[in-house]
Amino acid sequence: MTMPWSEVCMHLRVSDQVMEVELREHGAQLIKEGRVFSSPITWGEAGIYTDSTTGKPYAYNAEKVAA
Repeated sequence: MTMPWSEVCMHLRVSDQVMEVELREHGAQLIKEGRVFSSPITWGEAGIYTDSTTGKPYAYNAEKVAA
């Protein structure tokens, strides 16, 4: 997905870059070029939101792929 301009993404210098993101229960693990990039960050900082009705995560600029 394309990383947002959140404070954490700007600090990590990944804003507006396409990265793989692995959803975890307590955060999002960024993956760059097949390798873990930094520590996990919060869903909100990664541009992932939670549907208020279903509680499921979603993002506007992401493509879901099977692991």
